[in-house]
Amino acid sequence: MKFKAIFKKICSSLLFFTILTTISNAQTISSGKYDLDLNGTKEWIQLYVDKIDKNTSLPSYMEIKYNVPGDIVPASYDGIDIPNKDELAYNNIKVIDINPNDSQKEIMLMLRGTKIFYNEVRLYSLVNEKLRYLGKVEYISDLENVGVNKKKNRLEVMSETGFPIQSIYYRKFMISAGKLKETTPNEVNISYFNKKIVLTAQKSINVYANTKFDKKAYEIKSGEKIAFVSANQKSGYAKVQNSKGKIGYIQ
Repeated sequence: MKFKAIFKKICSSLLFFTILTTISNAQTISSGKYDLDLNGTKEWIQLYVDKIDKNTSLPSYMEIKYNVPGDIVPASYDGIDIPNKDELAYNNIKVIDINPNDSQKEIMLMLRGTKIFYNEVRLYSLVNEKLRYLGKVEYISDLENVGVNKKKNRLEVMSETGFPIQSIYYRKFMISAGKLKETTPNEVNISYFNKKIVLTAQKSINVYANTKFDKKAYEIKSGEKIAFVSANQKSGYAKVQNSKGKIGYIQ
């Protein structure tokens, strides 16, 4: 009987220790103060994360805090769960303003993969004291190069593509009807981290004058240089340039 009593105490202690450990791994990350909905009140973002190790924290919940005049304890506007079945880790959180004419700023939660190389951003906004999910951008090559084009009122991110070869291109997004909408054209300029892609042809390549491919413009012979200017993955063609600067299209 003594053994059973001791065993129960040990089990109870272990369970209590597990609960304490789980709670101790739950942490909060707070942003600076911003007027998120342009109502004259400064708010800040509080992100709840589960700390896995010193370099990895998995976000689970976000809420908006603000100070009430004369009250020491901050109040909350609204909160939202962060689905994270793929176990994406917190990288950073930023406040941006994609369109200064829409009376709101956007919260950009930047996430990275824990098992494979993968980057993603999720956008939220505070509207009428409610936190709204706007959408996400997947497969970002470099989180440091996510930014706002203030002249075009759009979000621009650098992404990778394997068509027609491994290269980088910029994707474009805007806020429309309360949602993040991609406006990237089908044909995009490609490069390798802002460097022109120039390769040596391994065989002769017919280059055409248009995307109908009904009129041959010239031929790139084996051993000659070919520069890739842009690509249209949907239509399956690339715009190229030879060493003399002549433009054409290949499939």
